[in-house]
Amino acid sequence: MSLSDPDSCVVVCAADNNYVMPLSVTLKSILINLEFPQKINCFVIDGGIEETNKQKIIRSLDSKQIAIEWLRPTDSVLNKVKVSGHVTVATYYRLLIPDLLPQQLKKAIYLDCDLVVNEDLQKLWAIDIDDSYLLAVQDMGIREVSNPRGGLHNYQELGIPPNAKYLNAGVMVFNLEKWRTEKIGIQAIEYIEQNKEYVLNWDQDGVNAVLVGKWKELDPRWNQTPSVYKYRSWKDTPFPEEIYKSVIQQPYIVHFATAIKPWHYYCEHPAKDLFFQYLDLTSWSGWRPKQPFKYLVRLGLRRLRETVKYLLKNFAWYLSLAVIRLMYYT
Repeated sequence: MSLSDPDSCVVVCAADNNYVMPLSVTLKSILINLEFPQKINCFVIDGGIEETNKQKIIRSLDSKQIAIEWLRPTDSVLNKVKVSGHVTVATYYRLLIPDLLPQQLKKAIYLDCDLVVNEDLQKLWAIDIDDSYLLAVQDMGIREVSNPRGGLHNYQELGIPPNAKYLNAGVMVFNLEKWRTEKIGIQAIEYIEQNKEYVLNWDQDGVNAVLVGKWKELDPRWNQTPSVYKYRSWKDTPFPEEIYKSVIQQPYIVHFATAIKPWHYYCEHPAKDLFFQYLDLTSWSGWRPKQPFKYLVRLGLRRLRETVKYLLKNFAWYLSLAVIRLMYYT
């Protein structure tokens, strides 16, 4: 890539052939929300994207707004990391970003490709990274390293305070110089290799273990994750009322950070329609997930069970009402 402007916003994503459609949505949402016509320099870490799909992505985007370079990493440095099911070696590619990008670049925004950008990304780019290694949002579900449902289960052995904040790695701004100088990516990979029995959240655990206390916290609106919808009201959350409302009502980035994504027919995320709004502006316009017959049968049976349970639960009430009416009219 011939960088259009070395100081312009640099965005990095990673995808394989299974994620080309959501990648296209992520990139399209960035461009739609730019307030000024400054070109984005985009690097896509290519985990095996077919050429036809690359062309569909390119056709979805305005070449005047974005320049894309495809990066093919070597997996040898990752041959000992933990993989399982849908989690492949490609999951760890973001740890290689500082070494994959041109050395003249000092900063880069990393974005997962299961998210939608709803704000001008230049505003995130303009935030001063100071002397931090990373800008990120504290995870909304795993708030601290000591969280029993996530976090770092060996935080005590590592000498990390239990209340140390745990970041979500889906949206990060890299201080590339500090990562290169101190080989942070290699440190994170080594942690993952040496602590497989404790690793729950893949490369995210590695980043948190190595950079505890060394990252700067972003406004939570820059990475709204589904965990925020689990709270009944702001009083149950760790957020002040105004911040909670802003995260719910005006997120800068909506991150579908669960195993169930908008492109799955059974997704019930409150913002899934937003994903399709941007999808319809890409080469995949009009695509929708199909509902298998088995799913429709299960859905029908579930609703039937719910109806029966409701009727049985309220049977006594209806019966007593009928008796009262019968007595009144006789």
